[in-house]
Amino acid sequence: MPRLYLGIVLHNHQPVGNYGFVFERLYHDAYEPMLGALERHPSVRIGMHNSGPLFDWLAAHRPEYMRRLRALCDRGQVELLTGGYYEPILPMIPDADKTGQIRKMSAFIESAFGQTPTGLWLTERVWEPGLPAPLAGAGVEWTLVDDAHFRMAGMPPEALRGYYLTEDQGQRIGLFAGSQRLRYTIPWLNVEDLIEELRAQATDDIARAPYLVLGDDGEKFGGWPTTYEHVWEDGWIERFFSAIEEQGDWLELITPGAYARRFPPLGLTYLPTASYAEMMEWAMPAAAAAEYHRVYEALTHDGRDDVLAYVRGGFWRYFLARYPEANAMHKRGLRIDAKLARAGSDAARDALWQGQCNCPYWHGVFGGLYLRNIRAVTNANLVRAERLADAAMSTGGVYVGERDYDFDGRAEVLLQTPHISLLAHPHEGGMLSEFDFRARDHAALDVLARRREAYHAALTDGTAGKANDDVTNIHGAVRFKQEGLHDALVFDAHRRAGLQEWLLPAAATPESFARGDAKPWFAPDRAWSSDAGVVEGGVVLRMAVDASAPRIEKRIELPVAGERVTVRYTIDNTGDAPLTGRFVSEWDISAPQAPDGDDRIIRLETDATAIDLAATAGAISGAARFVVRGSAAWGIACEPETPCDVWHFPVNTVSSSEGGLELVAQGTSISLPRLLDLAPGASCDLAFAWSAVRVEPAAYGD
Repeated sequence: MPRLYLGIVLHNHQPVGNYGFVFERLYHDAYEPMLGALERHPSVRIGMHNSGPLFDWLAAHRPEYMRRLRALCDRGQVELLTGGYYEPILPMIPDADKTGQIRKMSAFIESAFGQTPTGLWLTERVWEPGLPAPLAGAGVEWTLVDDAHFRMAGMPPEALRGYYLTEDQGQRIGLFAGSQRLRYTIPWLNVEDLIEELRAQATDDIARAPYLVLGDDGEKFGGWPTTYEHVWEDGWIERFFSAIEEQGDWLELITPGAYARRFPPLGLTYLPTASYAEMMEWAMPAAAAAEYHRVYEALTHDGRDDVLAYVRGGFWRYFLARYPEANAMHKRGLRIDAKLARAGSDAARDALWQGQCNCPYWHGVFGGLYLRNIRAVTNANLVRAERLADAAMSTGGVYVGERDYDFDGRAEVLLQTPHISLLAHPHEGGMLSEFDFRARDHAALDVLARRREAYHAALTDGTAGKANDDVTNIHGAVRFKQEGLHDALVFDAHRRAGLQEWLLPAAATPESFARGDAKPWFAPDRAWSSDAGVVEGGVVLRMAVDASAPRIEKRIELPVAGERVTVRYTIDNTGDAPLTGRFVSEWDISAPQAPDGDDRIIRLETDATAIDLAATAGAISGAARFVVRGSAAWGIACEPETPCDVWHFPVNTVSSSEGGLELVAQGTSISLPRLLDLAPGASCDLAFAWSAVRVEPAAYGD
């Protein structure tokens, strides 16, 4: 009789720092119901991978899940997969971190569930040819990639019903090919039709032991939009598991690890760098991704499978080139790794590993990098990791370094005291990309720029649709979750940072500045000269630019002790004509939030008033002092040397999530503008200081 072996591997993950209510909802909608289904169908055997952040939450909040999963493991119904504990993209982190994170996860599984995992869930199926050596060195025997990875190497679909061996530097692992067809049809296809598709894959040649594997997100079974009703209330999973049990004479459900112990490999192979098809499209530049998608859809419509087998998108690491904010987090991690190589610290290492969680380093249909709360926690872990690494190195005082920290080919300047860390980019307008309150683990400039994405075309050409209740693949048509998104589309010409200077027409307003309509004649895109050093009592960085007219100099002062940064500007009219207009010093601020606070709270407070910074653009006049604060019991105060005006506007992006396009808050632009009317040879000064101050805790709606 024809026979087929089927593997199911579910991957459950929530990123470090995700909201507690998200964990709770997905536990109720996806994670717990799947355990119940497995308990009701004891002959169903699957592979499962839960990420470390999810295990940490489950152990703390739902210990009964841990006990029930242990029982399923004990009776051989669930085979657990290891992985990087905090779910990093493995090729992007050093080998020592790869093996360290994998060993941490494997040790946890052995202790909590009594299994020694042999297989690894490869985060986002991002494969690079150098992975076998570190994986094998961490005790991994096999992993799962997409069948598309194999097709890119020229291997036909009929050759993928099993597993292959691959190696690097003589270290080998097994590779299973996850079926894209199963990933697109489960749980969408009618169960009866799905079973018939599987039956068509069965063969009389038992020696070949044909094997198909589904490797996919557990959240799609109840956690994605509309799936709870489809999978659980309408009974899709019950029908599917029952059908598998009824087809036992020709269909055997077996985990990849069990299959590898029972059957030999199909041979040796080498695969190119790849991820799943959607990820490789998302990784491309926006215009290229849109064009790629049009070509792919046209070929699909025309039935050109012969061509599609050789069509592929981009390369995962390009996300780091596409998004300088993601690159900054990644390169800060490498900076910390270098410090930890000189002085070890278990606490610093674990904080660094948490900062390697993959989610804020890329963006696709899921929010990823665009989720402010996830990005904030990642940066907080990186700030803490570096602070602890410096403590382990006993550096103590101040540090000034000048080198290419972000690997863009130009030198940056790093200034650090025990309380403040600044990273200046003289060749990018002299901006600051890092302004950290180190003792508070807060990255004050964690604000994402507003960039054009491929899916924005659905708004501009009118092809997006309102979110609805249809059962559909979230990788399909673009939908939107709210009205008015087209009008909210604004794209920045420069990265959002701090210490960025503009010269605008005198008639410019906060509203025109927010929309990018102010027509600057000096923008933060020029190279500045720089000079930094340690002086008595602290650190000083001087930068200057000669724009023909004017010449601008800025001086940043850090004391050895204290959470304070002082900024001083001198603007000289070096031209032959009067200089009129508006000088603006812009700072993009991420307000401090309490760990359990409501991060919708973003306010500017003075002695006389409190302004909701999440609302609209605006201005206040003659401020002697103001504080930018969130829900935390501290805020970031600005004290001008003389009272000045303050401009503000919310930095919002129109971003994609699994539910559709939505408006997402990224932070707040705070600017100190000054009207200029300088005769030839005249100059003016502007000075202010940022510091951390205590404020009363706030709740949303106060």
